[in-house]
Amino acid sequence: MADMNNYNGVESPHEFFTIQRRAVVDNSPEAGAGGFTFDEDDPHQDEAEEFAYTLIRDVEANQDDIDGAIEAAASNWSIARMGTIERNVLRIAAAELRRGESPKGVILDEAVELAKRFGDKESGGFVNGIADKLAATAGRRAT
Repeated sequence: MADMNNYNGVESPHEFFTIQRRAVVDNSPEAGAGGFTFDEDDPHQDEAEEFAYTLIRDVEANQDDIDGAIEAAASNWSIARMGTIERNVLRIAAAELRRGESPKGVILDEAVELAKRFGDKESGGFVNGIADKLAATAGRRAT
């Protein structure tokens, strides 16, 4: 699992959440893992930030339910045992799945890419397995 305080070059959790949403809003290659640059002049900046804050508020307001769903989907893993990156990527994914606005496949891809970029070499697979179970439990279909 990733180091508890490791954001791999990202300055804040806010920027981390913004990157996650911009990957869908911008849909450009540099928005994905590896080549992303944080650009204040981006025309989608306000939209991405608002959605990031919406997800943060959703996680905060529903954290007990979200954490319970994650633990139910994560065989033999408690929230406390998960690395910070993996736990928070899963929380973002769960909040976005609960909203029902984005296709399951997009949410899962974003979660896996975030885990790969900001976690360690095993983070992507770990997040993929749990997020897939979360999506199935949420009754969302891949599109």
